[in-house]
Amino acid sequence: MKYTVTLIILAICVPGNTYAQDKDMNVVYGDHHIFTIETPTNWINDKKAAQVINLTNFFYCADDKDKTPKSYMFANGIDKESKTENLTEFVEDDINIFLKKYPKAKYSKIEMGHTLPIINSIMISFDNLPDRYKEEVVYLETEETIIILSFAAFSEEDYQKYQKVFDVEFSGSFKYRGNNPKPFLDYMESKEK
Repeated sequence: MKYTVTLIILAICVPGNTYAQDKDMNVVYGDHHIFTIETPTNWINDKKAAQVINLTNFFYCADDKDKTPKSYMFANGIDKESKTENLTEFVEDDINIFLKKYPKAKYSKIEMGHTLPIINSIMISFDNLPDRYKEEVVYLETEETIIILSFAAFSEEDYQKYQKVFDVEFSGSFKYRGNNPKPFLDYMESKEK
């Protein structure tokens, strides 16, 4: 599976971390997908931290910038290597990998409603983790891509504060733009000239 690249569209370019006063639109794309997700209000997209852990984006609350560890969210898209790949198998593999790392973890699985072009969606909630309070992952499937929206809270207090941000602002801002990122990339290139 191929990893994606994230572009941040900003009115003002600021070196280092980007502090979100208005909601920045994040464009995530790969060979066969493009989607957007907004940076939640008062959250930072720390692209440097994302690169260190092989992600394209990594969001945490600006109020937590000096906190270690920070509760976080990220979005990622992974192009399917073949049409036979499906979300159910992908999620089962992800759960198995997670349980190998955290053998005492418990999880619940919820099938979610969806509309085209999303053809399947599942949410997994992990708890009883030794290094964080809870992790929730929303998996979405299109014909050619698996999309992952993830939220990890390191304390019950953070979970209570940020779970609604994940559901409403982060996941709620998700918009699938199609299977072909080329028109958007061409448009962005023409704006730079």
